[in-house]
Amino acid sequence: MCGILGIWARNKTGEVQFSHMPRALSRLNHRGPDYHACKTWSNVALGHTRLSIIDLSENANQPFTDESGNYHLVFNGEIYNYAAIRDQLKKNGISFSTQSDTEVLLKLLIHKGEQGLQDLNGFFAFVFFDASRNQLLAARDRFGIKPLLYSIEENQVIFSSELKPFLQFDINQSPDPDALTRFFSYTYIPAPLTVLESVKKMLPGQLMRIKGDKIEFENYYTVEKKPLYAGTFSAAKNELRERLTKSVERRLVADVPVGSFLSGGLDSSIIAMLAKQQRSDLKTFSIGFDHPYFNESAFAEEMAKHIGTRHETLVLNKSSFKAEFASFLDSLDEPFADSSAFAVYLLSKHTRKQIIVSLSGDGADELFGGYRKHLAEAKIRQSGLLKQLLVKGGAKILGKNSDSRSSRTGDLKRRIQKFAAGFDLNADERYHQWARWISETDCDRLLLKKGSLFSWPDTIHDLNDFLLRDQQFVLPNDMLKKVDQMSMAHALEVRVPFLDHELVEFANSLPADWKVNSGHTKLILREAFKNDLPESVLKRSKKGFEIPLQSWLNEEIDALFSADYFTRDYLIHQNLFHPEFIGAIKSDWKSGKIGERIYLVWALVVFQHWYHENMFRK
Repeated sequence: MCGILGIWARNKTGEVQFSHMPRALSRLNHRGPDYHACKTWSNVALGHTRLSIIDLSENANQPFTDESGNYHLVFNGEIYNYAAIRDQLKKNGISFSTQSDTEVLLKLLIHKGEQGLQDLNGFFAFVFFDASRNQLLAARDRFGIKPLLYSIEENQVIFSSELKPFLQFDINQSPDPDALTRFFSYTYIPAPLTVLESVKKMLPGQLMRIKGDKIEFENYYTVEKKPLYAGTFSAAKNELRERLTKSVERRLVADVPVGSFLSGGLDSSIIAMLAKQQRSDLKTFSIGFDHPYFNESAFAEEMAKHIGTRHETLVLNKSSFKAEFASFLDSLDEPFADSSAFAVYLLSKHTRKQIIVSLSGDGADELFGGYRKHLAEAKIRQSGLLKQLLVKGGAKILGKNSDSRSSRTGDLKRRIQKFAAGFDLNADERYHQWARWISETDCDRLLLKKGSLFSWPDTIHDLNDFLLRDQQFVLPNDMLKKVDQMSMAHALEVRVPFLDHELVEFANSLPADWKVNSGHTKLILREAFKNDLPESVLKRSKKGFEIPLQSWLNEEIDALFSADYFTRDYLIHQNLFHPEFIGAIKSDWKSGKIGERIYLVWALVVFQHWYHENMFRK
């Protein structure tokens, strides 16, 4: 797990950018504290910051060059089946000088080219330079677990694991109106956009080829529906257990300490249980809150006791939130306002004190239907006219929700109203509505220039299509982005067994009613592991990994709303927002009438802090 940086100079003017490499690479030191280096070959410069996981020797440092001196690689991630690939390459007469998966990837690319991507089981982003042919290949893993960004300019093409290094180069740094519209709708910026017009994210399963002036993109892998599983439910349960067990086994390969996140929910409990079966000394880590509605640490502690792990719970309160608030905001690579990122940030910081690699349960919800919206979608598809009228009537009686989401009553009212609104929409409209955290009206009133929203080329016909869209949209752009950014802020590698591509393809072949049925989410997953887990885990309903945002933010937002970057003069100079609307939001906040606009408040705070620190002061 590392940070990578690279430049392909298209002319002599582009080569001048090489001088900025050391300063730009320093912005990635948190991703790889063990070693860093920059090297240059003709028209290409590559940089790398290393977090040592497999083969800890200096021989495995990057940029990595083969013995001929013609082939060069910077690589972020892990190749779990590297030993099997190495054995096969050895049979073909290829020799190795290290025990690293980096060298295996390099030799695979040398001898099989981009076709070698199909052999890989792992998560990765890399830039590979063939100096003998003056060709460059860059690629991102199938599901977007690891990030890779690029900027194509007249004089150069730049690659990086994160956005901030681009600010050290001479590129167009104008904000992208489409990115702002999407950020102030979803609270994150989906690929291929970034907050800057000139920088893009590579898509999951995408590669880029460069030769001379020719730049080509290709999707070498696409998340898609599979032919319907032909076996029985019982056979599918057994196969699910086998595939997930094998996936966890693959992700325990490391030359450093490995542990597991454990929330006490179904997904992380299964992963921790399977890991404990293979590592007797497994440590597990969870986070708790001193807020009654958000604290669920008791479930994690019960599960840890059940499987016998050495468990630690980090309990957060308002004081710890305040102490880490500024450092959390500074850690954000680009504006990202999923509030649960703060919890992942602190959990990763605490976990990294004892281990370097952690497993997590991410991905299971998108594969097997674990979110409330999946259950709501299934219910809407099964509902008759009478139920629709009853739900809509109930939502009308409740009225507009102005309660805090930090209360059970307020959260219930919010869910009923969103559910009721979904009856009047088609599936595509409903998905889009439920993907938003900030209303279209508020977004229009906020932004001076309205950009476009994300659009999908396909149509949702059934619940499996709904899940597939989450795998393509929410999973890489929100969930995986959050985990990568927050864990790598502390040089912690997080591995996700549910996203083994063989397991994903199997899950996408299963009937939808094996996933969400009779009021139950993740049905087949629960059934497959029901004999291994406590009843409290099996019957526990889904609870988002959120923080008590409104009750903890009062003093901090009061202070930030008084900061320079919320003054009218600053906003006019910034020329992105309507100052009058932000003034109205500030008034609502001070009067305690913010309601659902808490997400808009949080997004504004995150964006303005990021902009002020990275754009205004550059």
